[in-house]
Amino acid sequence: MHLALYVMLCLIWGSTWLVIKVGYGGLGPFNVAALRFLIAGVVLAPIVPLFGASWPSTRTEWTLVVWIGLVLFAADYGLIYWGEQFLDSGLTSILFALLPLVTIGFAHLYVPGDRITARKLAGSVLAFVGIVALFGDRVRLDPAGLGPMLAIVASTVCAAAAGVATKRHGANLHPASLNSPAMLIGAAALAVASLASGDGLVLPRDAPTWSAIMYLAIAGSVATFLGYFTLLKSWSVTSLSFISVFTPAIALFLGFVFLDERPTISSGAGAALILGGVALALMPNRE
Repeated sequence: MHLALYVMLCLIWGSTWLVIKVGYGGLGPFNVAALRFLIAGVVLAPIVPLFGASWPSTRTEWTLVVWIGLVLFAADYGLIYWGEQFLDSGLTSILFALLPLVTIGFAHLYVPGDRITARKLAGSVLAFVGIVALFGDRVRLDPAGLGPMLAIVASTVCAAAAGVATKRHGANLHPASLNSPAMLIGAAALAVASLASGDGLVLPRDAPTWSAIMYLAIAGSVATFLGYFTLLKSWSVTSLSFISVFTPAIALFLGFVFLDERPTISSGAGAALILGGVALALMPNRE
């Protein structure tokens, strides 16, 4: 069951980079991100009682909800939506694949028992090199894109900070009870950012944009974050951070299968490095 959830996360999140890229619909980045999480939060709200879950009640639980809403759904995704306007999805994937390296540092400091080891560090670096190899012949660096590139790197910091906080403080909170209010808080913060940036709050006027937002809200948010926070109760936050190196590899694989894109020696080597790096990082200690 847990492995199936992990594969689902990789498959869905592997598709979302491209959907975000093509799904702005002429609207501002914070505007479409706010719509995504507003819809997701509203959809999740009636699911909470269906799971027999309780809403957050303690100060610790509500602090975590606000933290996830502002840091993950608002800051992390706000930076991604803003940055990806100016970057191709391949470069965005490479930059976000820094997440395991950031996560192992945060987990070492904040999650008891999830310490940095030479094996974790070496495996994370190896997997990142694999991502670079996957996209190296497709990505063109432009100095003008430094700001958006830094935004994507900053988004990994936000994602890691949200993950380790939930791992440490969210054990007693059902994923649906955490996600629904956190997504609504994130949507409100993104709406404020959209107004402050001058983009306003506008609904899409065409079916393709609505389709992209609904896919990202239902599949890319409701299903995935329920799965992610469910796994986080029993898996380490470091293990789950490696989803960020699998998703671009899966996106390329889907291109090979459905778009007749031919694999290259570089992409084959990259895939091997990713698998080797993840295996090395997550190999149990025999001490």
